[in-house]
Amino acid sequence: MKLTDTQTNTLQLIHGNGHLTAQDIPLRGGARKKVLESLINRGLLRAKPCKNWINYSLTPEGRQAIGVEQPEADKKKPVTRPGTKLHTLVELLSRTEGATIAEIMHATGWQQHTVRGTLAGTLKKRLGLNISSDKPEGKDRIYRIVED
Repeated sequence: MKLTDTQTNTLQLIHGNGHLTAQDIPLRGGARKKVLESLINRGLLRAKPCKNWINYSLTPEGRQAIGVEQPEADKKKPVTRPGTKLHTLVELLSRTEGATIAEIMHATGWQQHTVRGTLAGTLKKRLGLNISSDKPEGKDRIYRIVED
């Protein structure tokens, strides 16, 4: 995303202070209005009305634009604690051959409904992992962790 020097400086100033009002930005009149509107329209800045003024703060995209926050895709996936059953499950699913429900049940000691709930709830929703499944003809369904 290409930003002008003025837009970059404005985002850095707001980042350094947490939030600012329009009067705190070292621009005057139409220039200030134009810069603030362009940053809001691009989703880099958030405007929050307060009594007689408006507070401006950065969005996550605004922090990414000036390099103080990583994009979502570059953030590391949550890690499980080694030695836990959840860690064992993630290791099984990370293999190229994946794992079947029966293999996961054997490795963790869980029942089938617990395995399915962990795949859908903990791994997909809480840890944000992508789980794929294949059903080879005549064999059990195979589950794998796949990259986005």
